[in-house]
Amino acid sequence: MRKMDSHDEEVYSSDVFRVLAEYEISRSIRYPTPLGLLKIEMTPNASNEEALRAAPAAFTSALNSHLRSVDITSASGRQFSILLPSTNAAGTETVCERLLSIFRNKFDTKFGSVAFSLQIGASSHNGGPTLTSAGIFQSTETALKQSKLKGPNTFVFIS
Repeated sequence: MRKMDSHDEEVYSSDVFRVLAEYEISRSIRYPTPLGLLKIEMTPNASNEEALRAAPAAFTSALNSHLRSVDITSASGRQFSILLPSTNAAGTETVCERLLSIFRNKFDTKFGSVAFSLQIGASSHNGGPTLTSAGIFQSTETALKQSKLKGPNTFVFIS
């Protein structure tokens, strides 16, 4: 059920991501467990066109290698959504800080180096009956908009 994107890296399509997210959210409501959600906008910078075309694959590969196997990732263009099951506010913020730290470095592709600037919107909820799908998605979208106002390589967390 995983969709291989055009860069041979595994991420879920938006539709599959939404189904899986709804399942995890309903489980978090029924059995109160924390849940985190990230929305990342990635902007690649490379010295040549070939390296720029290789950037999404390099980003996806690095992202997948630094997430847990239970984390659910989706990509649509330059935007990535990541659902973090059983992750509280502190854990969600830690993931944001770790991703910013990892992507401060340049990545080598067979066509040259590529660097990434990230803007991350993050939200989390402790679970239980006050959690709603619309609420956590809206909080994350609002956080991403605020991160864009702050500039590149920033994250905004809304609890």
